[in-house]
Amino acid sequence: MFRSYQNSSRSRKNFKTKRKPGPWWTNTRDYFEREKEQEPIFDTLSPGKQGRMDKVLLAVTLCLVAIGVLMVYSSSHLLSSRHYDGYSFRYLQIHIIACVLGLVGMYMASYLPYKFYARYANLFLILSFVMLLLVFVPSLGSSVQGAEGGRFRRWIRIGNLPINFQPVELAKIALVIHVANFISRNPERIKSFFNGVLPNILIIAAAFGLVVSQPDFGSAFLLAVTVCIVLFVGGMRIWHVLTLSGIGVGCLSLLIARDSYKLKRLMDYVAMLKSPDATNYQLTRSLDALEGGGLLGLGLDSSLQKISRLPYPHTDFIFAVLGEEFGFIGAAAVTIIFMLFIWRGLHIARYTSDHFGSLLAIGITTLIGLQAFINIGVVTGLLPTKGITLPFISYGGSSIVLSLLSVGILLNISRGMNRETE
Repeated sequence: MFRSYQNSSRSRKNFKTKRKPGPWWTNTRDYFEREKEQEPIFDTLSPGKQGRMDKVLLAVTLCLVAIGVLMVYSSSHLLSSRHYDGYSFRYLQIHIIACVLGLVGMYMASYLPYKFYARYANLFLILSFVMLLLVFVPSLGSSVQGAEGGRFRRWIRIGNLPINFQPVELAKIALVIHVANFISRNPERIKSFFNGVLPNILIIAAAFGLVVSQPDFGSAFLLAVTVCIVLFVGGMRIWHVLTLSGIGVGCLSLLIARDSYKLKRLMDYVAMLKSPDATNYQLTRSLDALEGGGLLGLGLDSSLQKISRLPYPHTDFIFAVLGEEFGFIGAAAVTIIFMLFIWRGLHIARYTSDHFGSLLAIGITTLIGLQAFINIGVVTGLLPTKGITLPFISYGGSSIVLSLLSVGILLNISRGMNRETE
C-alpha cells in the first residue's frame, strides 16, 4: 500500500504537464529576463576555436568602403572648401575616422560570438529607445535646417567632437536583434497574433513614431520594413502579414496625406511616371549627372553636376556623382557588388543551423541591401525622392560605423557556419 502510494507520488512528481502559454503581457518574467541556465558564449572566443570567416563577404565590404572613401573625397572637397574656409578635406577626414572605427569594430565583432547579442537583446533595445528620446533633449540633441523649412533633430552631440551620433542607426540593428531573439526563443509563439506578433508590432510602431518625429521618414520606413521581413521569415502567418500590410499602407497614406512636403514629392513622382519631362529639381540634376557620364564616365573628380547643382552630392546622391565620373560601367559595377553582398548574406543565413543566427543574418542583409536598393532607386528615378544614404559609400559617421559593425556580426555567424562544416 505504501509502496504503491510512493510510486504514484513519484510518478506525479516526474510528470510534466504542457501548459499553454498565456498572453504575452502575463509572461513578463519570461519576456524580459534572461534564462538562468545559459550556455557559455565566450568558449569559442580564441581564434583557434573560430571557424573561417566568409572571405567573399569581407572582400566585398572592403571594396565598398574603398570606393566610398574615393567618392566622398571627389564629391565633397569643393563643398568642404566652401563651408570651412578653403579646407577641402573636412568631410573626408571625418569619413576616414568613421571608417577606421567601423573597421576596428568589424574586426572585433567578427570574433565576438553572435549569441552575445541574444543574451543582451533587451538591453540593446532599451538603450536604443533611450537614445532616440535623447535626440529631443535641447542640451543633447543636434538639429539642422531642413529643405522644407523645418528642423531635423536626428543626432546627439558628443561633447566638442565634430562627430555626432545618429541613434536611428543603433535602433535598426537593435530591433533586428530583438526580433531574432524573440522568435528563436520560442518559434511557435510568432504564429500567435496576441502572443507573438502584437508585442513586436507595438515595439516597431513605437520606434517608427519616434523616428518619424525627428523627422526621418526614410529611416523609419526602412526600419519597419526590415523588421517585418524578419517576422515573416521567422514564421508569421500569411494572413497576419496581409492584414498588417493593409493597415500599414493605410497608416502611411494618412501620414503622407497630412504632410504637404511628402505629398508633393509623391505627386512629382507620379507626374514623372506620366511624363518624363515632369521631374523635380533633385531628380532632374541626378538624371543629368547619370546621362552626362555616358558609358565610361568623365573621370575621377570631373563631375559637373556636383558643382552647386546636385543637392547632397556626398550623401543622398553620391551614386549620381559616381555614375557621372565612372559612367554606366562604374555604376553597374557598384550595383553588382551590392548584389554580391546580398548573395553572401543570404548564403550565410541559409546554411547556419542556429535559428537566431539565421534570422539575424537575414535582418542585417535585408537592412543593408534594402537601403542600397532604395538609394539607387531614388537616384535613378525608380522610386520617389527620399533622403536615404548609400551604405558604405555615402558620407556619414554613425551609418558607416554601425554598418561595419553589422558586417562583423555577419562574419562571426559565417565563422560558426564554417566551423560546423570543418
